[in-house]
Amino acid sequence: MERATQFSVILANAPGELSDLCEVLKEAGINILAMSIQNAKDSVKELYKMRETTGRRIALAESYRGILKDSADYSLIRLLVDEPLEAEKALIKANHLVDQEPILVFQLSNRPGILGSVAKRFGQAGVNIDYIYGSAMKNAKESIFVVHIAESDLDRVKDSFGDL
Repeated sequence: MERATQFSVILANAPGELSDLCEVLKEAGINILAMSIQNAKDSVKELYKMRETTGRRIALAESYRGILKDSADYSLIRLLVDEPLEAEKALIKANHLVDQEPILVFQLSNRPGILGSVAKRFGQAGVNIDYIYGSAMKNAKESIFVVHIAESDLDRVKDSFGDL
């Protein structure tokens, strides 16, 4: 496990936007190690479904309709790159709105149950996982997973998993 920096970039949900972002990083010699793309509209739909399923009022239906309409134009891109300082400079220079935050990166054996055992250790440490993304090829020996937790929980994870 290592601590790293993740960038979040909002892109217009339109053809060519991801290509343009990748080109900015390529021109700066930045390699993308992991990426997650989430359409903002889909996230809002999921929240609305959750509201219906749980019967819990998260917000008024009118609010969701307005947010759904506005969010259809955007996607959230989360990036892990090999050169964070240079990537941030390149993205800002290209007029992208960039946010950064600490994340944890795990290189795990690519076998059944390994991610579950890692998640169990988070639970035993009393640390909530906000989200995870990652992958491996079917026959690869290792997988990579990016884990986002509250920054205030990093010390508890350090105690549970060792040095960051």
